[in-house]
Amino acid sequence: MRYKVLQDTDLKVSDVCLGTVKYGVEMAEKQAGEQLERFLDLGGNFIDTAHVYGDWTPGERAKSEHVIGRWLKRSGRRGDIIISTKGCHPAMEATSVPRVTPECIVEDLDESLQALQTEYVDLYFLHRDDVTVPVAELLGTLEEQRRRGKIRWYGCSNWTLSRLTEADECAKAQGIPGFVCNQLMWSLAAINREGVPDRTLVLMDDDTWQYHRRTGKSAMAYTSMAQGYLSKRIRGEEIGPQLRVQYENEQNEQILRLLKDWGLPVSELSLAYLMRQAFPTVPIVTFRTEEQLQEGMRSADMTVPAELMEALDIIKEYGNGQK
Repeated sequence: MRYKVLQDTDLKVSDVCLGTVKYGVEMAEKQAGEQLERFLDLGGNFIDTAHVYGDWTPGERAKSEHVIGRWLKRSGRRGDIIISTKGCHPAMEATSVPRVTPECIVEDLDESLQALQTEYVDLYFLHRDDVTVPVAELLGTLEEQRRRGKIRWYGCSNWTLSRLTEADECAKAQGIPGFVCNQLMWSLAAINREGVPDRTLVLMDDDTWQYHRRTGKSAMAYTSMAQGYLSKRIRGEEIGPQLRVQYENEQNEQILRLLKDWGLPVSELSLAYLMRQAFPTVPIVTFRTEEQLQEGMRSADMTVPAELMEALDIIKEYGNGQK
């Protein structure tokens, strides 16, 4: 396993971040605990969750956080793990109503700490944005929570580039760290914007990639495996209608031809491509089986030829391939 330090932090994280969105919903608590133990045994130390994960099903709220919290209490391994969680997502019963306010930050963070059974979160994200709320108010609240020791560092998820740069300028003017990481939708497979039903999700694009390259700001990529689209295409499996809407395009046809020419394991390469960016990038990966977990962890040690990286960047139009 390889590790990297997220820029402007003391967080040394594994190249793979374990996604836990299925915990307590599609993955039973016992299996989730076993997966967490196995992930640590294989060298992983970075997990990602959110206060809203699991709220789309009846019963306990914040299911993923609670499952992780109970495991932390049983295992006593809080010191072995770096926890990323997110707050201020709209409530499931009112998804069109923003909850990105100073009050919601404090409320969600306190509830997350209680669910996770920990005194602090290593990396705390605002899960969404509300452009009607001044950036300074949000940063001020996050910074206050950092100074109180409830969070070590903070970042943003699904923020537009214009708001992200506004936040950078505000943090610089106030002399505070500001957002140290940006979490967004990104994979080796090119995504069709019109195929993503949730318009509040923010995708990696050329301008954002150039911003990260210029500033060195760390990124975390969710939906990093594109729901297995490239692997399924290589294996000749049937592609469902939603995947076709999201990922059928000429860029992906070019990527598939390139992958066939190189003959490298597609799943591992998809993650290794993200890990080998010009700025610290960590893919968030959800594993259903032990085989998938092993495969994902192997990707951290995979060497991606520079020629292949350049060819992929040209196809994906990141600065027209010019690094």
